[in-house]
Amino acid sequence: MAAHDHAPPAPGPYLQTVSGRWVNPFDPDPEQLDIGDIARALANQCRFGGHCRVFYSVAQHSVIVSELVEERGGDVEDAFAALMHDAGEAYLGDMPHPLKHRSPLGAAFKAAEDHLEQALREHFAIKAGVPEIKRADRALLACARRAFSAETWHWPELEGVQPLDLELTAWSPDEAAQAFIARYEDLDAKRSA
Repeated sequence: MAAHDHAPPAPGPYLQTVSGRWVNPFDPDPEQLDIGDIARALANQCRFGGHCRVFYSVAQHSVIVSELVEERGGDVEDAFAALMHDAGEAYLGDMPHPLKHRSPLGAAFKAAEDHLEQALREHFAIKAGVPEIKRADRALLACARRAFSAETWHWPELEGVQPLDLELTAWSPDEAAQAFIARYEDLDAKRSA
């Protein structure tokens, strides 16, 4: 019987994924981490904690960051790491940056997220420490804020960041999930070549 065909080993903080797997994000079993589940969960999550004019998914954001890293000279491992940089949010959700980095709740969340990200890095062989990811992520954040939110006050995390010269159009969750999987498969094939 496959690992995802049965229930968790005991009651606990398990999430049932769309494929029927069970994941404890605080103590993840690598066999339960699935790229299809990640793609769908990220496609169903809205950036900015939902505070935007249209639904703009974490999956779309991740695909664009991956493409930016590649366009800026990153190799296939860098682009793959960029695609997967928010994969933990598939299991823990997305906590907006100001809460994650400037609140007591964020400190506890960040500890759990770091542990989960380590498991994801090991399971999917994700390269760590790609500096271009943060630069691309911040530039896209500034661009997405302009396109989907409001620029009524200064965000410290965007200090000195220039928005991309990019026209963003929000994708539906289905489009975002499909684009994420297509990008994953393309990069994974290049990594295996």
